[in-house]
Amino acid sequence: MAGGDSWGHSEKIIKPGYHIRPKHDLHGLRQRRTDNHKGNLAGELPLTAMIDMFSILVIYLLMNFSATGDPFFMGKPGVILPKAGESKMMETAPLLSFAKGTFYLDALTPDGGQLKIEDDSPNQQKIIQALQNLQNQIKQKDPAAFDGKLNLQADENTPLLYIKRGMAAGTVAGWTSINFVVEPQKEN
Repeated sequence: MAGGDSWGHSEKIIKPGYHIRPKHDLHGLRQRRTDNHKGNLAGELPLTAMIDMFSILVIYLLMNFSATGDPFFMGKPGVILPKAGESKMMETAPLLSFAKGTFYLDALTPDGGQLKIEDDSPNQQKIIQALQNLQNQIKQKDPAAFDGKLNLQADENTPLLYIKRGMAAGTVAGWTSINFVVEPQKEN
């Protein structure tokens, strides 16, 4: 008989494949183990996504790099720096900013930490105390490292009273070399 039985089955006996799968089977793992696959043992890397990610990273780093030390990354919202006829390169030092009635102190501590203080009181006691503590930390680590430099940043329309208060807070705390953060005049 070349046909089959009354249920439509053929007489040819076919060896069944592996048909029992566990609940948590990895897709294609059994095929890879038995060499019954297309020749790809390693998975494919998503190169397009990685190239996009590194391109964005490079663009971000290029946009945020400043060889001249421009304070674009430190600016408070709404602060327009005054223009200067003559300026010199800004040095790394604690930054005392004034914006919208509040003084802000941003500095790096000798152990690599970040110091951020806000003070809206008229006598800036928090700022003075933080500057004195920072000075003591610097002197404890290396007595010759303290140079007393402080950068002062404010909007070009800030009343002189607030500039004097910021300078007074710095000098009372022992930071006597005060530099003003300005926008240098463009050379033609």
